[in-house]
Amino acid sequence: MDLAIAVSIAALLSALLVGVDGIASGRAVSPWIPAALGLLSGLGGAAVAYMLWRERGAEARAAQAPARFASAPVHQTDPLTRLLDRTAFLGALARVIEARRLDGPHFALFTVDLDHFRNVNDVHGHAVGDTVLIETARRMSIFNGRGTTIARLGGDEFGLLLELDTIDNTPEHLARRMLETLSAPISIPQGLLRVGATIGVATSEFRNAGSEELMRAANLALAEGKRTRRGSIRFFEAGMDEALRLRSTLEADLRRAIAAGEIVPFYQPLIALDDGRLTGFEVLARWQHPQYGLIPPASFIPLAEELGRVGDLFYQILTTACADARNWPGELGISVNVSPTQFAEPQLATRILAILRETGMSPARLELEITENALVDEVSSARQSLIALREAGVAVALDDFGTGYSSLRHLSDLPIDRVKIDRLFVEGARKNVDNWRMVRAIVQLAHALDLETTAEGIEIADVADILRDVGCDIGQGFLFGHPKPADATLDWLRELVGNPIGVLPRLAI
Repeated sequence: MDLAIAVSIAALLSALLVGVDGIASGRAVSPWIPAALGLLSGLGGAAVAYMLWRERGAEARAAQAPARFASAPVHQTDPLTRLLDRTAFLGALARVIEARRLDGPHFALFTVDLDHFRNVNDVHGHAVGDTVLIETARRMSIFNGRGTTIARLGGDEFGLLLELDTIDNTPEHLARRMLETLSAPISIPQGLLRVGATIGVATSEFRNAGSEELMRAANLALAEGKRTRRGSIRFFEAGMDEALRLRSTLEADLRRAIAAGEIVPFYQPLIALDDGRLTGFEVLARWQHPQYGLIPPASFIPLAEELGRVGDLFYQILTTACADARNWPGELGISVNVSPTQFAEPQLATRILAILRETGMSPARLELEITENALVDEVSSARQSLIALREAGVAVALDDFGTGYSSLRHLSDLPIDRVKIDRLFVEGARKNVDNWRMVRAIVQLAHALDLETTAEGIEIADVADILRDVGCDIGQGFLFGHPKPADATLDWLRELVGNPIGVLPRLAI
């Protein structure tokens, strides 16, 4: 290319980008920019010019979108993100609803909630939490344009109002783009942090609804998405209203039940597979609801986590179980599940050891079960808690091994005593050779690392025989006993060994 032409192209590109900045900022743009594009096209550079124009414009819009909200009254602007606040957003929604009643454009309302944001603050501090919120606002602003209103509604919740007649995107397409954008990792001083989001959507098909009703519909969809699968998109459906009513009732009942100590531990036997010796019990929380009957932990534990009460419930169950265990033979231990969110608590080890002292329970009789995902999410904080507990004599088991996202590094790097083989592998070991091989491989790997193994979900003797043959140490399941409350567990022990309890019982297996 001739040097003079090259210099001319460089000058044109520079001027073109200045013009793009003018487009993004709302300034008047020189009318010769299209001509410049035409000249570049003639020189074979149209694709380059277009890409530069488009990319620079997108970046400028994203960078300056929050600044455009600065013209709103101060009391209607969120000071951290510089987006509109909830009051301003509801005002914009009310105006769009009124316009729709007068045959104005259809619209969609999106509510966006960051996943596990509380853990970000607890683990990394509020400064990092603010960084995440500011970056989320910047990414949301990428979707700002004519007919779009974006706001921070409070906490880690954002709102986006979209007039559908102003763009070609459908609500589904835009929601997917938002989810993809918000799921990208965020750079923080400690490295890259993945947060993700869940999105609820309500549309203007509800013509008679007001702004608060539509916000409630979008929030219902958001709550359903968070309940069933975080990182998802849910559109409002009529049945969600009743589901939320039931959920609200359960939330109130759960708060009351935890405060009143109505959720109690049940105990399921843990058996040594080589000789049938009873080694202890797994502690399982049970809630007998006065109206809905027995509610499984899978339903109320996640709810307790969302309410921020799972810690209260855990310490309550642990305290009761330690007190119950004092009535058993001294060697019998208890194994208690710890929620992944517990590892965000800096005082976890301190509080557990305090409960052991208060109840007179030996640390050697306690085993804590943690999930693989807890290790993946909070490796550094988990390590500190686990080391302190192990040094005090508490054992640690890795639960549901083989179903999560762990790496073999966790087995050797972290202070773990036992691997629990997930029931999915155990149940299929008798009929599926691949499951049998998986169980055998897990047992061999664990033993090579000086770890013991427990198999859960054993319901028939044939499976117990298979597990014994491959060298599995401990078995658990309905074959050996169903979970029982404290008084029934004590009666069962007395039936096995006589009254008073003096020796460890053995089961015929």
